Amino acid sequence: MSFTVTATGDSLFTAPFPKEYAKVRGELDAFLSGIDLKLTNLETNIVEYGGYANQYSGGCYLATSGKIFGDIASFGFDFYGTANNHCMDFSYPGLISTVDFLDEKGYAHAGTGRSLADAEKPAVITLPDGERAAIFALDAIWEPASMAGKPNRAFAPRPGVNYLRRETVYTVSEKDMDELKRIAAETGINYTRNVEVATGFDLPDPEGCFTFGSTVFTTKKQPTTRCNAEDLSRLTGNIKRAKAECDYVFILVHCHDDDGKTDYGPPAFLTEFCRAAIDAGANAVFGGGCHEFRGIEIYSGCPIFYSLGDFVFQETYVKHLPPDYLEKYGASPDATAEEGFFARSKGGKLGLQFDEIYYLSYLPKVTFENGKMTDLSIVPLKLGFGAGGEDFDGLPYLAKGKTADRIFEMLRSRSAELGTKLTCRDGVVRLQ
Repeated sequence: MSFTVTATGDSLFTAPFPKEYAKVRGELDAFLSGIDLKLTNLETNIVEYGGYANQYSGGCYLATSGKIFGDIASFGFDFYGTANNHCMDFSYPGLISTVDFLDEKGYAHAGTGRSLADAEKPAVITLPDGERAAIFALDAIWEPASMAGKPNRAFAPRPGVNYLRRETVYTVSEKDMDELKRIAAETGINYTRNVEVATGFDLPDPEGCFTFGSTVFTTKKQPTTRCNAEDLSRLTGNIKRAKAECDYVFILVHCHDDDGKTDYGPPAFLTEFCRAAIDAGANAVFGGGCHEFRGIEIYSGCPIFYSLGDFVFQETYVKHLPPDYLEKYGASPDATAEEGFFARSKGGKLGLQFDEIYYLSYLPKVTFENGKMTDLSIVPLKLGFGAGGEDFDGLPYLAKGKTADRIFEMLRSRSAELGTKLTCRDGVVRLQ
């Protein structure tokens, strides 16, 4: 028996949907209602204002009242991924509040928890035909302080996110390496690090590498980024165990990094992880995080969606921001969030909210039967870009006309760079 699955990009959901939106989302609701398993990345915290704003955030402090969660739930999602760079915006209480809310309301979720064991555990969902799907979520951006931890005989486990660390090493010529070493000696940029290495608080450079400040260089030809070997082994081991117990395994991965050449090219470590996940038994990988959609790769017959862009984008509807965030952009510590965003955007000129590319996306519909993908179709998605007309700011619609054509062409081109050929027939994209 076959079943269908879709996933969205980031549901950066912070404000109630206008009542009028219900009148114009019919085609999107119809598309979603025809799919058996619907997944989304919930990029916010279900928390009421108050308590602690963390010293760092994922770029902004995202909070959503549980009183309005029904608006995002109205799309009928079966699973909410919580692994992203905002999960610790309100420190441990905010993370735990989100987990507890989803548990209390009975929503399947994965990606964060009270320990690493909780955060890395998949949600298991029974499909219409009785088969089971395990769904993992992980963050590949990783702020060290957000990482979930293990217990030992002296310490309790640490709440946090299921994480994938990466190692970044830039390749330079022998001549440039000699120049970096000369500059380091002349400026003393490595003095403190050298002391820490000598006293055992830091590790020496790997063979053939040189650390300049905090950036590592080598003369060896190698990918700029690669997965942390320990994390890759842990994550793929979890996938293998889940596949032994379930019929299907799906992965949601949150990643902001690019390939250093374009803002839509996936970094080498993300490709390494996605392929390793499929080798370990995953049936599809759904990416997000960078707020722009990326191309599709078909690897061993399984789809890798390197980024699905955004599904809901309501960052500037955040109600409050902490003093240190406001002061960073030259605003008063008692400024409103609106005033803070105005200062950050240089008077409404800079930022994701002012570039339509971040309001274009797509939704895949993947059909599986007997463990194999048998069909892949894609519909274009746009988010309301500024209020006006029938569009509501940051909320999703199925794209039409020239906007749909633009999305199709961008997706075709970006997927071709990954070796995937797409064709568009009757307004729907399919594998060629």
